[in-house]
Amino acid sequence: MVLLGSVGAFLLYVSILSILTVGVILMAAMFMFVIGVQVEKQRRRVPEIPSEETMPNMQEARGALHTGLRV
Repeated sequence: MVLLGSVGAFLLYVSILSILTVGVILMAAMFMFVIGVQVEKQRRRVPEIPSEETMPNMQEARGALHTGLRV
């Protein structure tokens, strides 16, 4: 009887732990999703192609690189 009770208690304990583990993982995934949404809302928009006003020296550097690579 003690052996049967011990096995039953062990199986009940293990199932509760696995259910709690799955619950914690799901809550962490939802929390990370919410944090990602908040970060995306606060992110500053950066133009994909920078304008000449913001990066005027870029074309000069690009020209210097291309002239030095001729073989």
